[in-house]
Amino acid sequence: MSLSRPEHAARPRKALYLTALLVVTNFLVVFDGLVVTVALPTVQRGFDMSQVGAQWVMTAYMLPLGGMLLLGGRCGDRYGRRRVLTTGLGLFTVGLMLAGLALTPWLLLVGRALQGVGAALAVPTSFATISSRPDAGDRDRTFAAVAVAGGLGAAGGAVVGGAVIQGLGWRYVFLLSVPVAACAFLSAPKLLPGHRPRGHPDGLDLPGAALSVAGLMILVYGIAGVEHAGLASPVVLGSLAGSVLVFLIFISHERKAAAPLIRPEVLHVPSFRTSALAMPANEFSYQGTVFIGLLFFQQALGYSPLAAGLAFCPLGIVVLAGSPLTKLLLRRYRWTIIASCAQFLSACGFVLLALASPSARYVPHILPGLLILGLGTVVGAVTFNVAAGKDLSANEKGVGYGLFETAKYVAGVLAIACLGSIAAARTAHMDAADQATALAAGYRLAFLVAAGIAVLGGLVTALLGDDQKGSARERPGTVRAPRSRRDVS
Repeated sequence: MSLSRPEHAARPRKALYLTALLVVTNFLVVFDGLVVTVALPTVQRGFDMSQVGAQWVMTAYMLPLGGMLLLGGRCGDRYGRRRVLTTGLGLFTVGLMLAGLALTPWLLLVGRALQGVGAALAVPTSFATISSRPDAGDRDRTFAAVAVAGGLGAAGGAVVGGAVIQGLGWRYVFLLSVPVAACAFLSAPKLLPGHRPRGHPDGLDLPGAALSVAGLMILVYGIAGVEHAGLASPVVLGSLAGSVLVFLIFISHERKAAAPLIRPEVLHVPSFRTSALAMPANEFSYQGTVFIGLLFFQQALGYSPLAAGLAFCPLGIVVLAGSPLTKLLLRRYRWTIIASCAQFLSACGFVLLALASPSARYVPHILPGLLILGLGTVVGAVTFNVAAGKDLSANEKGVGYGLFETAKYVAGVLAIACLGSIAAARTAHMDAADQATALAAGYRLAFLVAAGIAVLGGLVTALLGDDQKGSARERPGTVRAPRSRRDVS
């Protein structure tokens, strides 16, 4: 008996370390995305880059990340999550080092591309790992912790990025993250289960993987170009048309493939299908809050970049409070009720921000809308993340979260492109006495559009629902279709 006590005592510690690893993985991805946005003007000046060249610093990261999330999730199912997550963290770490030490623009772009590939492998695999944890309480706590990490990464990215750039230079935006990423990379093989999944004798569908990556990359490139070139641009329209063509070929191939990249059973799971369709609206709200909010504070209200970043700090505090609140709500209510109410709450926050004028004061006029938005988005995010994988079989969770994260990521890119274009178009058509009033009118319309998207997401969740009539807590690792139940480690 005494020999088993140390082993028994070590299990909670290992579970805690595994949670920390998964939280750090997602924090790094969220933090990197925002902090590099803050550093972009300084990077452009440092390399004497054109506006187009500077945009490629973001695009080189966005394209592989958005294009390979689905493939990254399936690789975790096929080759084992420990191997794929470790590889992703390794590539991300190398990319950070290369970007931080780059002496030429092309080395910087290579480093950014490696970061995107690494993140695409790590993110869906980490979510699949969380969803595969046997204890429902552990799953909910870990998803809540990941949401906290994402909120802190977003809220702190602007503040930390501005401070690091002013004090140390843009290279340290990358280099300061290297030790954290390296520790995660070295810890992953020791903390993650090493069992290799079974049930994929036909291997990876390489043609389907290539088609999915190509279609998603073209789609992300087209959407990202809307903000700068406009929707009617030949490049944007050509990219969107090209992505549609590639996806049609992909669908045709998947129907005939012996081992398709996305098995039909995955799309037939109600909880996953509803989450994948409704979560993009929640992500649209979140990205709209961060992107449009930062611009609104600086351009319409006259905040400095640092003040705008500090103004978003309460968002991170709300995330800290909202994550454990979501865990309690999931014990009492159906997840569809929680998620739809969260979307409607986010819409109310957007409406409050839309009512703010250029002379609005922060505490009475701005802060309430931010707090409501933060609560709505974090409750929605945690709930959708839990629901997306709860009824998928263990060896389909990776591709399920790959598809889920792809839909979420595309929605984020779409939010930045569309809301920025809507605000700019409205401002240009305003016949206002001063620029601040015109800018406020543009952002007001963007906030109202985001509110409408949030309402749409709430309606989708409420109407589609989850046709499992039992508790919101189903036994993990099950799929309705009997032929999709496979025993995996």
